Amino acid sequence: EQAQSLKRKKILFVVLNWGLGHATRTEVLIREALACGAEVHIASDGDALAVLMQSFPKQIFHVLSDYKIRYRSGFRNLPSLILSIPRVMRMHFRDVRTIRELHLRYQFDGVISDNRPSGLLAKVPSVYMTHQLRIRAGWLSSILTHGHRMMYRKFDEVWVPDLKERVLSGALSKPISKRMKVRYIGPLSRLDKVEPTERIPWAAVLSGPEPLRSEWEKELLEVRVQLPEGGVIVRGKPEEHFQEEGVINYLDREGLSQLYANAEVVVCRSGYSSLMDLLALNKKALLVPTPGQLEQEYLAVHSTRNNWRVGEQGVVDYQTMLNEVMSIQTEDKEAIASLPTDLFRLFQGKGES
Repeated sequence: EQAQSLKRKKILFVVLNWGLGHATRTEVLIREALACGAEVHIASDGDALAVLMQSFPKQIFHVLSDYKIRYRSGFRNLPSLILSIPRVMRMHFRDVRTIRELHLRYQFDGVISDNRPSGLLAKVPSVYMTHQLRIRAGWLSSILTHGHRMMYRKFDEVWVPDLKERVLSGALSKPISKRMKVRYIGPLSRLDKVEPTERIPWAAVLSGPEPLRSEWEKELLEVRVQLPEGGVIVRGKPEEHFQEEGVINYLDREGLSQLYANAEVVVCRSGYSSLMDLLALNKKALLVPTPGQLEQEYLAVHSTRNNWRVGEQGVVDYQTMLNEVMSIQTEDKEAIASLPTDLFRLFQGKGES
């Protein structure tokens, strides 16, 4: 098939800042769009924006609202999220205005929005990317699922970063309506498979919303003296400069790819983007879901492969679990499917290919 072209097309990527996963998986699509000749604009906030600015320093960036979504431990989490809904909606409508103003200035030819429903422009081909067509939130699941659909249903297409068999997302990405224009584009991992340069027994890659990310970091710093020597903790904070042996603030794509190659076991959240990276590189892993985030708890159980194990933050015995994961015999697996050759068909005018 002829290579798709986006020459002279202005494509706006709108990215949710909720951990770093939305930013890192969107990197894959941004690189593909650039390779096809697009003029790329990127809109986000916070750490997600900082990561994308490091990865694509020559692109045009726009700052959106900070939703200030914070997770609490245990039973406090759900009430905290419910109370945050009015503020989130105010920020959403503020972003809607901002993106419309940007369009008046730049005249975009298409929008790809990762879990940020504000990225919708009338009469402009618009894509919404998510793996959560069915939200897991206890007794609020149905309400939030249908509320979420009300926000993204006007998009021209919904892209799910998984295979049609839903090998990672399971029930989360099952369409709730046959009329939904859902397109499964395959898992997205920005990491490259490279040869190891040294052996590292374990690498903990931190991510997710505050304050639980910081609480997890403190927990790992306290227990690492009991773990195999030579382990590394990656804080996932690109704009901070914490200095301690065996602790890294942030790694770019190349650095993280090398770390994954060197590490025997990866300790990470069971966030969707983390699972896509583990699948792509066939890594052994200890998954520690964000407490109170039912989606991650579901993914950890549903997606657990033969070389993945699950532990609970604040409870898990890292020493025992790491030894168990290290003892697992892994098998070589086929690489995950590449992106569809007609990925950007929605943004191509008639007669273009």
